[in-house]
Amino acid sequence: MWLGVVLGRHSAVNLGVCAALLLGAGLARAGSTDISSSDIYSRARPEYDPAGVRAGSFFLYPSLTSGAGMNGNVFNDSSNAQDMFYSVNTGLKLQSAWSRHELAVAAQTSSVWFSEQITENRTDWDLSARMRLDVMRGTEISVDGHTARAHEARGTDVTGGLEAGDPAEPTAYSRNGFDVELEHAFNRVRLSLGGGIAQFDFDDTPAVQPSVSLTINNDDRDQTTTVAFAKTAIEAWSDTAVFMRGTLSTSDFIAEVDDGGFNRDSSELAVDGGLEFSFTNVLVGEVSAGYAQKSFDDPAFAATAEVSVNVGLKWFPSMLTTISVDASRSFEDTSVAAAPGFLSTRGGLGLDHELLRNFILSGRVAYETNAYPGIERNDDILKGSLSGRYLINKNLHLDAGWEFIDRNSSSLPFEYSTGQFQFSLTGKM
Repeated sequence: MWLGVVLGRHSAVNLGVCAALLLGAGLARAGSTDISSSDIYSRARPEYDPAGVRAGSFFLYPSLTSGAGMNGNVFNDSSNAQDMFYSVNTGLKLQSAWSRHELAVAAQTSSVWFSEQITENRTDWDLSARMRLDVMRGTEISVDGHTARAHEARGTDVTGGLEAGDPAEPTAYSRNGFDVELEHAFNRVRLSLGGGIAQFDFDDTPAVQPSVSLTINNDDRDQTTTVAFAKTAIEAWSDTAVFMRGTLSTSDFIAEVDDGGFNRDSSELAVDGGLEFSFTNVLVGEVSAGYAQKSFDDPAFAATAEVSVNVGLKWFPSMLTTISVDASRSFEDTSVAAAPGFLSTRGGLGLDHELLRNFILSGRVAYETNAYPGIERNDDILKGSLSGRYLINKNLHLDAGWEFIDRNSSSLPFEYSTGQFQFSLTGKM
């Protein structure tokens, strides 16, 4: 939850605070989502929000998070190897303060070091930018771009890292892409057109010895995905809109065939529709359902046709509490041998509560089931977390939390349970 960088928004602090955090015992976490994405965490608190540094018509928001914790299963496998980890994350965001248009640029790094399992040490970085152009009243163009260097979580498509032939270290990859969207609103109608491109480049990974090969070839996983969509939304009632959306996506793998001899290129056409809610301080989000058909270039992979579902809602029973509900059903790509992909059905529930003005508690629980056609493999994954944040002043806050993952699989090498505890200290300007 705290491997991501927490960016400040308002007020200034001495640079010595960040230096002290970097050298001191502050703390962060190895691999999870940022709890600050909740409305409770992003809510304005003038007495605790840093102001940033003014730079002409921009504001600069630097931050630094350092932390430590205990991981109960470093390799996400049956070995249950435990280890302590230490982490340091840095972040920098440049945000425009214009009356029209918007430009935001963000950069962050995330580094993790383990006490004993040093093969798991890694540093990730990410650079992103977003621009919004207000062309005219009711019309805007948004452009997002990103480039990143990251590492794949253990146990994703291959087993851990202790048996012969397993990857000897986490698989590194590069991710680059951009998205463009044009939105025009008139009367009660809103039209949207957009698309994007994302490129993934996986490094070859050293293999645990003895093994037939010294490295694991990942060149056949390199791919370019493209997406184009069109959406029409009509305001049917106050704060509620009905929409229809069509999406066309393609996956183009660089290698003509993978190491198993399969061509994994595919295309998908999806149509869905639903409701958008924007009841201020009561309910916001989207509910939709539709139909998606995916075809593959390789005749060995049969085309799929599945019902798709997406739910993303936030309910505010009070100004101090946010309840989040998420659910989806979709067919995803995979590099698992002989499987064209997997059908993923996911659901989750989250609760954030402001116990005190400067003390926030959070809880999450989620369940996911993945079915792999062609190889008769099924995974059931249960996730949960408990966390808290204590706001010390405008420039410092403490985070602490625990999370667990339990995966049952019909393919026993992919079955594991893990838990992780961590705490962190964040400094921001």
